[in-house]
Amino acid sequence: MPAVLAVLQHVPVGIYTVDIHGCCAQINEAALRLLGYTESECLGKDMHALVHYRYPDGKPYPAADCPLLHAREKNDTATNIDEVLWTKNGDPVYVTCSSAPVMLADSVTGTVVTLTDASTRHRTEQRLLRAEAEQREILRQRDATARIERDLAQEEAIRQREMSAAVERAAAEQLRQQQKMSEERLLQSERLAAVGRLAASISHEINNPLEAVTNLLYLVRNDPSLSSESGSYVEMAEKELARVSEIVAQTLRFQRGGAAPTLCSPEELIESVLALHQGRLHHRRIVIDRRHKDSKPIFCPEGDIRQILNNLVGNAIDAMTEKGGTMTIRTKNMRDPHTRTAGLRISVSDSGHGMTLDTASQIFEPFYTTKGDGGSGLGLWISSTIARRHGGRLNVRSRTGGGPRGGTTFSLFVPESQQDAAKAAPSTH
Repeated sequence: MPAVLAVLQHVPVGIYTVDIHGCCAQINEAALRLLGYTESECLGKDMHALVHYRYPDGKPYPAADCPLLHAREKNDTATNIDEVLWTKNGDPVYVTCSSAPVMLADSVTGTVVTLTDASTRHRTEQRLLRAEAEQREILRQRDATARIERDLAQEEAIRQREMSAAVERAAAEQLRQQQKMSEERLLQSERLAAVGRLAASISHEINNPLEAVTNLLYLVRNDPSLSSESGSYVEMAEKELARVSEIVAQTLRFQRGGAAPTLCSPEELIESVLALHQGRLHHRRIVIDRRHKDSKPIFCPEGDIRQILNNLVGNAIDAMTEKGGTMTIRTKNMRDPHTRTAGLRISVSDSGHGMTLDTASQIFEPFYTTKGDGGSGLGLWISSTIARRHGGRLNVRSRTGGGPRGGTTFSLFVPESQQDAAKAAPSTH
């Protein structure tokens, strides 16, 4: 399954598509959970007749009155429509839905519908309406009390006004508590959205080690004698399979920081990443130009840096055509010009077609991709976030046109962990 379809299966928003006859063609897990059906119970069924057949008061909902079907008939879009759907058990579920036509070769082949669970919002609105009705009743009672107070003595009138003020304060406090509960529900919804983005990140990062394993197995399959070198590739493949689990765990602790720094050799770090892409490099006829300038080992989070480099090398390969090209990798120990922190700079350059200024300004944004359905738009965002988390940074410069003057260069600066470096330094006593 392409990466984008895999991501859609993990988003918290319900999504299904129907053909030109209104029959379900695809439906994701979020929509199935929302409606209580299985995939087989939905595929090929008229979705309006299945889940949208009556109004909240129980009256039949004719297909002719459905705004989603109106939009489908006109090949138009419909957005933010509040509707009530019916689950398999016959329970109502309040949703906010949108639809848009699916185009293929300038012709409409169906409609995609998104469903957002609005049950929490609906319950909140109902509570607010009840609170407003209670408030209106309280105000009505206050007015009645005021009329009585005018007929009473001044002392009795003062007592009644104090009682009324106390009732108002209680009502206002009740409204404030309800507003607080609504805000807490909104925060919970935002956390759920963050979980969806996290799940998308996990799905994306799983693809990198799997692709690495595929390349390594390709090398093994084409080695007739299974030499010791081929045996080492098999061992590397096993390590990369183990790394799949590590990436998932690392993504789950994404906001809590990465692994402890270790002493890493820049050359060995680069070569371990290039070995994972050896099959693609050979197939694309890409030449590697290594330029290590007095690069010394430094203390850094090896797993996180390999993850960033794996993404940069993969993107550089994608940027070059089948005719081949040159990938230039430079390493240099240096100090950050802004903070004067010692560290390592690693640059990955390709001789591809390059990027426009507009594209380069957006590539570190989540879900922005230039690969169409072949990319999720998460790789560079995750890489940049990891670099910043460790006090480093990831920069890009690019020129369009290809050839020796074109292409793209990503520069990663990794600060050395001064605490670990101090521990490893020889004692002077």
